[in-house]
Amino acid sequence: MMKRLMNVLYFLLTISLSLIFSNGCSNIEENKAHHFQKGLEYSKSENYKAAIIEFRNVLQIDPKHADARYRLGLAYLKTMQPVKALKELERAASLEPKNTDALIKIAEIYFLGKKLQESRQQVDRILETDQNFSDAYSLLAQIELTENKIDAAEKSIDRALQLNPGNSGYYIVYARTLSAANRMDEAEKALKKAVELNPEPSHLKELVAFYISLKKTAEAEQILQSLIARDPDKPEPYLDLAKFYMQESQQTKAEQYFLKAVVKDPKLDMTYITLAKFYQTTGEFEKAENTYKDAIANSENPDNVRAMLADYYYESGKYELASSEITQILNDHTQHPLANLIKAKLCIKDQKNSEALAIIDTLIRENPRWVEAYSLKSVAHLNKGETELSLNAVNQVLQLAPDDADGRTILAYHMLLKRDFEAAKINSAKVLQRTPGDLRAGIIFAKSLLSIGEAAKAVGFLKKIEPYAPDNVEILYTKSLACLAQNNASEAASSLEKILTLDPDFSPALATMTDMLIRQGRTDQAIALAQKQSQKSPENPDHMMLQAGLLFDYGDSPDKALELLDQAQKFAPENPYVYSMRADFLVRKGDIERAIETNKILIQKKPDFVEGHMALGTLLDQTGDLIGAEKAYSEALELDPEFVPAANNLAWLKATGPHPDLSEALRLALKAKEFAPDDPYIADTLGWIHYKRGSYKLALTQFSMATEKRPDLAAMRYHLALALHADGQIDPAKTELTKCLEMKNFSEHDEAATLLNKISSNS
Repeated sequence: MMKRLMNVLYFLLTISLSLIFSNGCSNIEENKAHHFQKGLEYSKSENYKAAIIEFRNVLQIDPKHADARYRLGLAYLKTMQPVKALKELERAASLEPKNTDALIKIAEIYFLGKKLQESRQQVDRILETDQNFSDAYSLLAQIELTENKIDAAEKSIDRALQLNPGNSGYYIVYARTLSAANRMDEAEKALKKAVELNPEPSHLKELVAFYISLKKTAEAEQILQSLIARDPDKPEPYLDLAKFYMQESQQTKAEQYFLKAVVKDPKLDMTYITLAKFYQTTGEFEKAENTYKDAIANSENPDNVRAMLADYYYESGKYELASSEITQILNDHTQHPLANLIKAKLCIKDQKNSEALAIIDTLIRENPRWVEAYSLKSVAHLNKGETELSLNAVNQVLQLAPDDADGRTILAYHMLLKRDFEAAKINSAKVLQRTPGDLRAGIIFAKSLLSIGEAAKAVGFLKKIEPYAPDNVEILYTKSLACLAQNNASEAASSLEKILTLDPDFSPALATMTDMLIRQGRTDQAIALAQKQSQKSPENPDHMMLQAGLLFDYGDSPDKALELLDQAQKFAPENPYVYSMRADFLVRKGDIERAIETNKILIQKKPDFVEGHMALGTLLDQTGDLIGAEKAYSEALELDPEFVPAANNLAWLKATGPHPDLSEALRLALKAKEFAPDDPYIADTLGWIHYKRGSYKLALTQFSMATEKRPDLAAMRYHLALALHADGQIDPAKTELTKCLEMKNFSEHDEAATLLNKISSNS
């Protein structure tokens, strides 16, 4: 009886478990189908954010649901998330290898990302599955066209049109192919056929661009007017016509249509932003600022526009206003991308490069294709003396956007610093081809010409761009150097005098002008000029140091020279050169022992006086007491870990002492570089450490920066010559050695002369 009862219980339990399992499976399948159907419905109504949630719900239940992966990928594309889209589409294709729709989307994403080889591989996979997949042939034609394989592109697009002659988009690709082959009449017919099949605005705009390229502006204008007639209540066609007039330099008409676009949709941010940028281009800055403010007042998302206003303030040099705007944004939205990007810009301006990099790296993690973020990353690394990391970031910019002007200009600057003047010329010329008014690229181009011995071409080019920026001191200064290279001292002097009138603080011009006067034997005039400029810029420590050097070397007032250095130290306690220059003067004057004792007494009275420890260190350094100097520099850094002069000088001692520690020297020099990226003396120290480590390319970069800032200092030119020689650049090394040997009070004069004789005898 008991056994029979147990059998019955077992039977009932089995049936109940079976029912529970069956009902569970049924509920799971129903939930999966429900979420998938809701995702399809949301996609159809273009509510892609909701669709993403539904498709992800499906995949939580069934990670191998290929169609949900595919649909999720499409939804990510619609919400401008290409990285996530690619990931889901590739998973969908791995689950269903013959899903040609997924494969073509993958191929298109790779193509748009300039990854042509990867795109071609996907196209090949499609055609292995379906030789009549017309979209694959159309994309293949675009790949071939990008690679300048025009015949192959035409063959592929012909095949696409044979398979699907009613596809208007194929005729657009066909027209581009014919244009590349310079068959313009046929290209025009193809574009008109595309419009005939589907007169959508994008096809008409393609025809407009074609007519503009042929300078058929009347035909282009007529089409743009027709687009307004078709949709008179939408702002987009008004914006398109405004941009056309702007391109044609019809600024009054452009403004008229920009304003009409704003009226058509006062809530649309982009109309205001486009109008504001127009005003920036035309130099109407007050109107630009007011337009941004109008946009903020009318916007449904004012923080985005406020960030753009902050960026405008930053580019206009109104840094406090920029900071104020982004502070308002970040108080409520700490992760706002553009506000954080501008915060990074402000950090770089304030020489907080590590802080900027922390912000930028976070932005790049969230937006891995943000070109401007990589450009800023490059600048921050360059400021820190991290040349290779800076180059890596530039290369990332150009991989994402090969025509990006900022990235190409930064690369050209890198090449200039590396003394690869041909590469600098080529890259800056590429920028100028697309944007002839780019002054930064223009200056690099001119410097490249000058450096490869084409001074006449450099002068000619600079004279062409000078009218666009007649008060640009960089253009004027580069022109003065080019004139000097042609032995045209009078024209060089004219440019230098103009610089010193426009910008009395521009020390390189004063250094070049006084050096030129000394070479002509006019030392009194050089001293008088330095004194005059110091009076115009009474708080400029560089002018004080230059005047002090002239008085000490050529005048009869060594005490006055020391007084000037004392003043310079008050205005620039962070400048390492002022301390070593003062110590050098005291040695030459015979007063160094008394100065050492005075500083020791001062430190006893004020043990927390950082500058006192620094001054003592330089004095001990000059007398050869390296242990005492190192102790003084270390004590200064203990009091202030960010005190640049002590970090710089201690780095030099660590690199040049009897027991070099190049790793610690490099750490200290990079620390100094971070806080003073533009200081030529720190660049010289960092360059010397790279030189000692055998990293000659990195050394060249730093020595080039140093000599550009202080072309009058022989020691820096000698260091540059050493690096050039070590790098195998013999002729440039001879040039630099010759220049530094012409200068006075150069402690390594004999070594430089010996090296020049050695090079000359071997060549």
